[in-house]
Amino acid sequence: MNLVKSLAISMGILLLSGVLATANAQPLTLTFLTLDPVPTVVVTGDEVSFSGTLTTIKGQGPVNMTINIIEEKPSGSNVLATAMTDENGAFTATWITDLDDPTRDRIMTVFASFSGAATYSASKSSSLGMRVAIMNMKVSFTFDKQNYFNGEVATFTLKFSSPSGLPIDPESTRAIYDGVTVSLDRKSEGVYIYRTPALTPPTHTLQVIAEKHGYKLFNDATTITVFARQSLPGLRLSFDWMPKQVMTGVPVSFTLGFTDLNNVLAPYVNYDFIIKKENQVILDLPEEQTTDGSATHLHTFEESGKYKVVVNINGIGQTASFTKITQVFDFDIDASNPTAIAVKAKAIQKGDAMRISFKNPERAVTSVYTLQLTLDDASKLKIRAPSGWSISVEDNTVTIETEDSPLEPGKSLQLRIKAEDTVDSIDWTAMDKDGNDLRSATAKVRQLRT
Repeated sequence: MNLVKSLAISMGILLLSGVLATANAQPLTLTFLTLDPVPTVVVTGDEVSFSGTLTTIKGQGPVNMTINIIEEKPSGSNVLATAMTDENGAFTATWITDLDDPTRDRIMTVFASFSGAATYSASKSSSLGMRVAIMNMKVSFTFDKQNYFNGEVATFTLKFSSPSGLPIDPESTRAIYDGVTVSLDRKSEGVYIYRTPALTPPTHTLQVIAEKHGYKLFNDATTITVFARQSLPGLRLSFDWMPKQVMTGVPVSFTLGFTDLNNVLAPYVNYDFIIKKENQVILDLPEEQTTDGSATHLHTFEESGKYKVVVNINGIGQTASFTKITQVFDFDIDASNPTAIAVKAKAIQKGDAMRISFKNPERAVTSVYTLQLTLDDASKLKIRAPSGWSISVEDNTVTIETEDSPLEPGKSLQLRIKAEDTVDSIDWTAMDKDGNDLRSATAKVRQLRT
């Protein structure tokens, strides 16, 4: 009897405990977790921002709750970043992208996860897709020459850069020249060079293999062609003169440059330099000798007309190895008289805007350093000074002048002016560097309708 009574009391206590526990338990508040959209494609090293919101069924935002950004993988989940919610339930976390396999793009599925708390239920956002792409390494090959001949040395320059053009250094490089592994010399960030041994015809190939984390493997080659030098005697002549517009009384500089048939500098050349007008020899310089393959001759033409400049090549080399060559080059030159007319001007006005254009003819004999404008009331004009020129006003005269930016023959100068009233005409004078008048005239102002 006592045993039965004892069991009954024990069962009553257990039942009472269960009732009390149930009465004291607090129900969990249902939560919802959202993850904002992320870029679908990124590259290695990018910073990706994950943001979203944790809210209750009533729209409230639990504060200081831990949110994990998780990558779904067949082998299991991977936490990329962790954030805490603010007073509105919002969160933000960042992750620096990386590859899990350096040879392939990283295809990812990510979601946000809340593990729950004492009074909040666990929740999970919907999943988003993202791809971390491998970048293409940009590489350029350049050469120090356009053509190579036997015995010369070639310099290859390689420049490595990101897709945006920023220089990068590969983590490893391998260069193979004609099947033999060689070393590249690093000159600066992303810039490497290779100098070849003496070249022989017909071709040579440089292959480069470069690796860098986050970039696709670079493997490419370039080939140069090597030409055999021609042994035929002969020269090429480059010929030019300045100024191009040849005028009487103005010195003309003639420049000569000699190369062999392989376009290689020919240092020692013996030649005659002759200027003719019809059958009359104006200048005769026989047996001229170069030491560096170039020469300059000055000549001033006294009369206008057509001239011919003749270069007779007598031979190449020095005394011990002198080779006689007979080659003749001739060039036609037209010399004209400089114009006596210096500077022309025209002016137009539309409303309060005025423009005056001055032009120094191409055949003018000198440059213009000063322009003076005279009108009834110069104070009513506001002139913008051209680059390199200064402006001063005294009474009714405006002076525009320069020390190092003159109006040269063949050039134009434009003045932009703001005028308070309509201007009918402007008297102007152009002067040279010494203040001598070159020309004075009146510019009629053409009025345009506003």
